[in-house]
Amino acid sequence: MRTIFISIIFTLTATIGTSQSKAYLPTEKAIADIHYMIKNIEEIHYNPYFKIDKELFTQKKNELLGNFTKDSVSIKTFVATGMKLTALMSGGHTTMDWQNNDIFQELMSQKFIPFTGKLSNENSYLIVSRSAIQDIEKGTRIISINGIDVNELYKECMSYIGGIETFKNVYCEQVFPLYLFFTDKISAPYSIKIANEKKEIEVDGLDVSELNEFLTQNQQKENYTFKIVKDEIGLITYNSCTDYDVFSEFLDETFKEIKEKNINKLIIDIRENLGGNSSLNDLLLSYIATKPYRQSSGRYWKVSNQAKTTFKNNPEFEEIFGEEFLKKYDESGNQTIIESFDEELVQPIKPENYFTGKTCVLIGSSTFSSANFLADAIKTYQLTTLIGSATGELTNDFGEVINFTLPNSGNYVYVSSTYDIGANGNPTIFEPVYPDIETNKDALEYALDWLK
Repeated sequence: MRTIFISIIFTLTATIGTSQSKAYLPTEKAIADIHYMIKNIEEIHYNPYFKIDKELFTQKKNELLGNFTKDSVSIKTFVATGMKLTALMSGGHTTMDWQNNDIFQELMSQKFIPFTGKLSNENSYLIVSRSAIQDIEKGTRIISINGIDVNELYKECMSYIGGIETFKNVYCEQVFPLYLFFTDKISAPYSIKIANEKKEIEVDGLDVSELNEFLTQNQQKENYTFKIVKDEIGLITYNSCTDYDVFSEFLDETFKEIKEKNINKLIIDIRENLGGNSSLNDLLLSYIATKPYRQSSGRYWKVSNQAKTTFKNNPEFEEIFGEEFLKKYDESGNQTIIESFDEELVQPIKPENYFTGKTCVLIGSSTFSSANFLADAIKTYQLTTLIGSATGELTNDFGEVINFTLPNSGNYVYVSSTYDIGANGNPTIFEPVYPDIETNKDALEYALDWLK
C-alpha cells in the first residue's frame, strides 16, 4: 500500500534553517547504492524484470549513472535516479522512497507550484483538479510552466512511479507539486500559461508547510464510514482494509442500522482504497454474498535472506502466515520458489443482519492491493455489480513488501517478495479488474441513478 508522507519533513527539520545549499553524495558512493539496490531487488523480487528486459534496463541504468558528475552527485539527482530505476522494475509496490534526511534543508527553502491536476486525454494540457490559489481554479487548462510544456513535466514525474498506467496517473496527480522538485527543470517564481489566455499568471508558490497542508488535505479520510443518501440508499465508504476488530464492529453496527431503517439499496465505495489486510474483505462480503468465492488462488514466494530476516524480526508475520509456514520458508534455500496454492473457496456465513437488498460496488484507478483482491473476487464470482473504471493494479500482481536501507544515502527501498495470483487462478492474465458497468460520469452519481 502506498501513501504520501510529507509531515515528517517538519519533525526532521525543526532545528534546521532555510539554507539553500544543496546536499551531495560522493559519486562513488551514489553508484554503489544504486548497484546495492538493484542487487537486493533481484534477490527479493519474484520477477524484477517483468516490465522491462534486463538488457534494456541495464542500458537505461548506465545512461542515468553516466549523467552523474565525476566527484559528487546531488542528493536530489540521486533520489530521482533511484525512483526512476525502481519504477522500471516490477510493480507499483516496488519503489525507492524519496525521503532523505540530507535533502530536507533544500526542501525547506523551496517554493512549490500551488496546484495539481491530470493530463487531458490528448496530453496537450493539464486540467487542474485542485488548487491552493484563487487565480487558478479547478478545471483550468494549463499548457506550460516557465515555458516548459506541462506534458513534458508531468511525464517526467510519472517516470518516478511504478505500476500500470492508470495507477501511475492517479498517483502522479497526488504528488505532482512535490515530484516537480526532483525534476530540477523549473523553480519559483512560476509563469503559468493557460489555454486561450494571452497573459501568463505569475505565482510565487507554496512553502513546504503550505505544500504539506495542500497535499494531505484530502488524505485524512476515515477508514470506513456509513451514511444514508438520497432516496434512502445506504452508502458504505471503505477507504482502507485496516484494523480487523474495529471493522467487524463497524459492520455489525452499520448493518443493524440498515435493517432497522429498512434500507434495501446499498452502495459500497472502494475507489480510494489502497489496501491493507484482505481478511477484512471476507467480513464485508459475508453481509452481502452467499456464493462461495476466493479473493486469491495463491502465490509464489521468492525465498531470500532479506525476507527471512524481516519475518523473524516481526512477530506479526507468524500470526499471519503461521509458525509452520515460516519454518518452511526459513529452511528453504535462498533464491528458490515456494508455491502456496489453495483451491478451497470461502463459504460466507450469514451474520445476524445479513443484507438482502440490491447492492453495487464502486471501483476506480485508486483501488489497489487488498482492495483489488476484493474487486477481483466480486468480478470473478459475480457477487454483486461493479461500477466505475478499471482498478489501478493487475489481478495477478506482486505483493508482500520487504524494505531495506541503502548504506550510503540512507534511503528506504520497498520491494515485493511474492507473485500473487488472482481469483481466476490463471497466472498468465495481465489486466486490472474492469467494472461490469464502466462510466465516465461520477461513479457514485451513476450508481444512485442505477439503483433507482
